[in-house]
Amino acid sequence: GPLHWLGAVLSAALTFAAVGTNIGHELTHRTTDRAAMIAGRWLLALTFDAEFAIEHVYGHHRRLATAEDPATARRGEHFYAFLRRSIVGQTRSAFRLERDRLEKLGRGTWTWHNRYLRGWLLTGAIAAGFAAVGGVAALLVFVLTGLAGRTVLEAVNYFEHYGLVRDPDAPVEPRHSWNSNKMLSNVVLFNLARHSHHHAEGDAQFWQLRAYREAPTLPYGYLTCMLLVYVVPGWYRDRMTPLVLDWDRRFANATERRLAAAANRDSGLAPLQVAAQSAQ
Repeated sequence: GPLHWLGAVLSAALTFAAVGTNIGHELTHRTTDRAAMIAGRWLLALTFDAEFAIEHVYGHHRRLATAEDPATARRGEHFYAFLRRSIVGQTRSAFRLERDRLEKLGRGTWTWHNRYLRGWLLTGAIAAGFAAVGGVAALLVFVLTGLAGRTVLEAVNYFEHYGLVRDPDAPVEPRHSWNSNKMLSNVVLFNLARHSHHHAEGDAQFWQLRAYREAPTLPYGYLTCMLLVYVVPGWYRDRMTPLVLDWDRRFANATERRLAAAANRDSGLAPLQVAAQSAQ
């Protein structure tokens, strides 16, 4: 019945995200290991996101917590508004990054050398395999599962850097990511929740990531945050407000405090706007 199909799609979507996107993320950081990159891109293709290997590694890691990063949620931004902005922004950014890379190499954009286009071909190949085995019904299930799995990634993106700001000219530091040291989240997600260390040392492999207990910390583990972001995104956003203000006091430097005050004014959330007025 319909509920069985829905349960199957959602369960597979979580698997695609946790074991596909998450491990694909790990593998595509190993940029000098061709086999790891290939495997990682196939895993990311399950959720229509093979370009993640471009945008995340060469875009997000350089621009996180700045206005130029589509994968950083702004203060007061609702998750479902962020979902659209992040997907569109990351897709455009990945295409531009690959186009610029090819131009420097003297190669055309619309060629086999374009990793962005090859990434979409990977997704197309998987979709064709589903259709060949199970027809239109299987293709539809794959599409729904892949899209749902992509939203899991964006839910994680949403709370990993929510509301944080950074001077674009300053280096990325552990304080620019929300961390979590909950055991279950780190076991299930291969230490992804130790996100502060991941951004401080992007080429560190998952078993090398440390807790960074002095870093900004989420109120719950990744799995709980993910559920709350989906179901009660407004409540979760409000729950983060005191933590964001605490970050401004304890972690931000002088430039970031000015950026934070501007972000507070634009947030649409009364407690943040009051804090911005007090900072003047």
